[in-house]
This record gives sequence, C-alpha cells and structure tokens, in this order.
Amino acid sequence: MQANIFTLPVSLEQVAAVIKRMRPQDRQQLLAMVPELATDAIKQKKILDGAAQVVGQLKQELLAELDRQPLSANEPFLGDFTLGQYLELSEAEREKLWDEWSEDALEDIEEVEVQPNALSA
Repeated sequence: MQANIFTLPVSLEQVAAVIKRMRPQDRQQLLAMVPELATDAIKQKKILDGAAQVVGQLKQELLAELDRQPLSANEPFLGDFTLGQYLELSEAEREKLWDEWSEDALEDIEEVEVQPNALSA
C-alpha cells in the first residue's frame, strides 16, 4: 500500500509558536524524539558560558593593566570615536562600524606601541 504524503511549507516561527504552546510533558516527549535539540542547546550554552568567562577574564586583565582605573569617556577609542561616543551608539550602529572596520586589511593599519599609563595628547 502506498501512502501519499503532502508537505506544507512551515516556517521556523510557526514551529516555535507551536512549541511555546506545548505542555511541559509534550516538550519532554519532543526532546525524547529529537535529542539533538537538547544536545545543541547544551553545546551553545557551554560556548556562551566560555565566551562570558573569557570576556570577564579580559576585563580583569585590562583593569589590572590600567591600575584598576577604567578609561574615561573622553579617551580616544577607535577611529574618530572617543570611548563615550562609541558606547552611546546603538548595537546596530556598532555592528555596522565593525563590519566596515573589518574590511580594512590588518596589514594597512599602523601599529603604535602605547604604555598602559599613557596620556592622550
């Protein structure tokens, strides 16, 4: 006996909406049927936790280099921006700038050695 299976286009948003409306026991059953969902979520959480730990460690190391004195908002930061101006940008504006800056070849950027306690001109 041959069965005809009709496929309907379903968006991820529709799937997410259905999952959100599921009862907890139905979600557990779904995870039992598709264990990759749990595995992927665990992997992603480990990656995010690791990244957060690295960022925290870098912050501590930078503060130690700066004698525990955070940079002022008037400090030159990147491009023509001071730190304060950069931090005032929206996330979308920052992302756009980083995309532009990442197009520059690293070899073309002049490297300048600066001491941690250097003062701006």
